[in-house]
Amino acid sequence: MAALEYLLRFTSLLTHCTLRSAGASTPQLHRSPGFGYWVDVLRQLCVTAGPATAHGATAARLREAVRALLRLHDDGPGKKVPFDTYGLLRNHLDHGGPAIPGLDGHVDALVRKFWDVVADSLSAARVDFEHNGAERHPVLVSAGERVDLFPFFYVTKNDAWQVFSAFNHKKPSYIVFGNPATSLVYPPSKDHGTHLDRLLRKRGKRDFQRTAFRDSILKDLEAFKEKGSGLVENHPTAEWDGQEISGFAIRWSQAVSAGTEDRNDHFRIGQDNRWEWRSEDGRWVPYSTFLRTIANLPVAARRLHWSLKDLEDRLAAEENRQLGWECEVRLRPAVVTLGDPAQRGERKRLPFEELIDGLDGEVGAGRDQTLLYFVNGEAGTGKTRAMLAAARKRAGELAQETDPARIDRPLFLYLRSNGRVLESLDEAVNNATSETRNLPDPVVKVLCRNGVIALLIDGFDELLGAGFQDAVSALSPWLRELDGRGALIVSARSSYYENQFRESLEKAEEVGERVRHSVAQMEKWSHREVSAFLTENGVPESETERIRPDDRPLLTLPFFARSFIELVNQGNYAPDEASNLMETLVENYLTREEEKLEFGEGEERALLSRGQIGEVFEYVVDFMVGNKEREAGLDELELSAAMVLGTDIDEQENKTHAHLRNRLGVLCGIEVAGASGDRNGRRFRFQHELFFDHFLAGLAIGYVKRGEIQSFHRLLRAVEWRSATTGRVARELGPEDISAALTGFTVEDEGTGSDEAGLLGTRNLGSLWAASIHATGRMPEGGIRNVMFADPIDLSRAPYLRAKFVGCSLAALTLPPGTSWELSLEDTTVRTLTTARDCTDLSRLTGVRHRDLTDFYAPGRACYRRPEILESLRKLQAGVVDDEADEAGNPPAVEAAHHFLKYIAASKAGPLTLTDGNYVPDDQRLDWVRDYEGEWKSFVDALLATELARSKPLSASGKKKIRIRLRTDAKRIMDENSEDPMIQEFWRRRRAS
Repeated sequence: MAALEYLLRFTSLLTHCTLRSAGASTPQLHRSPGFGYWVDVLRQLCVTAGPATAHGATAARLREAVRALLRLHDDGPGKKVPFDTYGLLRNHLDHGGPAIPGLDGHVDALVRKFWDVVADSLSAARVDFEHNGAERHPVLVSAGERVDLFPFFYVTKNDAWQVFSAFNHKKPSYIVFGNPATSLVYPPSKDHGTHLDRLLRKRGKRDFQRTAFRDSILKDLEAFKEKGSGLVENHPTAEWDGQEISGFAIRWSQAVSAGTEDRNDHFRIGQDNRWEWRSEDGRWVPYSTFLRTIANLPVAARRLHWSLKDLEDRLAAEENRQLGWECEVRLRPAVVTLGDPAQRGERKRLPFEELIDGLDGEVGAGRDQTLLYFVNGEAGTGKTRAMLAAARKRAGELAQETDPARIDRPLFLYLRSNGRVLESLDEAVNNATSETRNLPDPVVKVLCRNGVIALLIDGFDELLGAGFQDAVSALSPWLRELDGRGALIVSARSSYYENQFRESLEKAEEVGERVRHSVAQMEKWSHREVSAFLTENGVPESETERIRPDDRPLLTLPFFARSFIELVNQGNYAPDEASNLMETLVENYLTREEEKLEFGEGEERALLSRGQIGEVFEYVVDFMVGNKEREAGLDELELSAAMVLGTDIDEQENKTHAHLRNRLGVLCGIEVAGASGDRNGRRFRFQHELFFDHFLAGLAIGYVKRGEIQSFHRLLRAVEWRSATTGRVARELGPEDISAALTGFTVEDEGTGSDEAGLLGTRNLGSLWAASIHATGRMPEGGIRNVMFADPIDLSRAPYLRAKFVGCSLAALTLPPGTSWELSLEDTTVRTLTTARDCTDLSRLTGVRHRDLTDFYAPGRACYRRPEILESLRKLQAGVVDDEADEAGNPPAVEAAHHFLKYIAASKAGPLTLTDGNYVPDDQRLDWVRDYEGEWKSFVDALLATELARSKPLSASGKKKIRIRLRTDAKRIMDENSEDPMIQEFWRRRRAS
């Protein structure tokens, strides 16, 4: 078969040379031809040769030989061979198929017929040579006609014949024969490459696209094929509507439920570079239809819909069992606000469903970057319900289709950790798809990469566990597999994990370049939406009028609004009591738990009082803080009870303690992880994370009140303090007690020195002070020192504030109204500063460093450029401390460079995708590049020229794109006095512009 392939190559090249020498127009040959390609070339050349006398006698004889060869080829190897075509036989042998006994002689005789045809056509010809240095260029002479065979054929100085093989990686290669002592590797001269380049197809964009398409398909099919089977590529036949250049076929065996299905699928690149597959009815359809077909997506959608409906039912049953929720409610649509540190100005607000539906047009787009949405939101904003409902709705819609070709939207695969830390995202995928039976993890990766599936990962922080780790590590294997395509939506309970992920993404250079990161904040309800929700669910107006003022802000969280309806319906809401809604919920929760811990028949008292159960839960939280997951074992539950009772409940002779040990296993939140009789497999977790936050706050407050300050400090470094925790601590302790408790606090534990713990301690400190300021409108007399505030600080309700920040970092600060306040910013950076709407005087604001500000919102004006910010601050008489360097004024190019670098640093925008040539950003959020007209291009040029940034071309469709990535931190580049020679050269160029 190798001899047959060589003969087809030889005859094609010889015919091509003959027609070219006769002056005929010949097609450019492929640079890396194979068996099927040579058959197609012979068909084309046969047509090119034209009538028998069109191009001379030699061409006429070869034309007849080619026609005879094609007839032999098309007749096939015959019934004795278990393959219909020579191509299939060749592929079987070439890809390691087993030898077929008894066929050697038969096939050898068939191949000799091919050789005889060619030999007869050349029987009257001879070969002359033209010398070219040490080489000889052969010339075929027949009937007085000369056919130049160079550069497809030539002979080396040691009499080795060279026949063209391929031209890859800018170098031609040849098949060598004729001299046994000659190595098969003989380096051709540059002269060969120059001559060949004129006769071969140019390796343009379409070649790369075809190669990328083929490689992608071969990679995709690895997930579907029968284990141990091969993937055999065939060159297309001429009947493919003139698409043979980009088309190809793949013969493979798919693993199906009934066994193995042999397939031969045809693919091509269609109009507008669309990847296409020839369906069973002969139509060219999108490649995604092929994947939906072989994945049997309608069946998978149907099974997923059942699974997700069952999960919703189980969540409802859990709420009924653990929270006492009984009534049916009509939930309002969740709303998100799209925002990002790379974006400024007003954020877009839209229903969560609209965000999800927007993925339909994004998942298949050729962005060369995976779209990753981080959905943040406080506990209780309804992230789980919204994501689960979206996935169930889409699965139900796709399940109605029976024909995969009619599906043009992605299936949403909903993943959650179920309260347990998983080893990897692969494990979460396999758990979620176990009931579909046809979507294992490798298949899901393929479908997600091609926009057939989008992942919805609920509770990314739970998936990672309560411990510290690089946030990108859980996703990076998947992001590499997606190869810059597809989409993921990831939810977390706060901005902490999103920020940690963003910072990790900056460090993970290989992965970070292939991800486009966006943020969606799950919004609380407005008071109008709360009123509408309560009315829609039958709460009388008389009840809504009785809501305590302190409870109204809580009702903006859907969880509390839902809880309020239950309390009203059950007659348990008492607005005259001092406790707020959260405390009322906790009290009801503890009452239900107390009833489960009754002593026994004839005994009215409980084994533990409600207060004691609350203390038990606080100790349980302390155990959970030390665990990877937010769970505790029965042993830890019993130890917590023993600590509250001050005794050992393991005492066998104490019947009360023995009964308590037995009854602890019936508490709500006890679930079986292993066999039902396995004590070690029984775990406790809170039904809702808000209860964890509440009891964490109680634990922290208890430590402060008992003087156990080191334990209080440990909690600040050990676990994220969300709003429910910081809010309760702030209300019950107040600024002075908090300030005293923080005396001697260091963000890094001297015992571990963990960077992650230090970062968490810093953020928790900021969240605690932000909650204290919000709850009391006050700050400690000594000020707040060395704190990083990741969330906005709003002082608009503190008109008489006297305070200072020392050595702090604030993401956003809103100033008080009026002029009766004083605020000092000592060695403190603020990124976004907002004044009151009627502000005319900022003379009580001191220590402002205007160079750190990216945005300044003054009455009626939004300022982004540094000179404008400084001008507005001076006009309002603010105390600016870094304006001396700006007195003389900087050239616009220098100001623009600081401006651009400031936004790059603040946004953590990562690599920038730009249009090649003019550097227009691909991301519309980067509108700040237009703030200094005409400066952006020269700024990027200066970064590249000084090697402070590097560029990388992208293969995305449309206009040519490049990706720019800084090689050092933007803040370092901003230092005009740096000793780094590259930074010095950068600023020299900027000043000279």
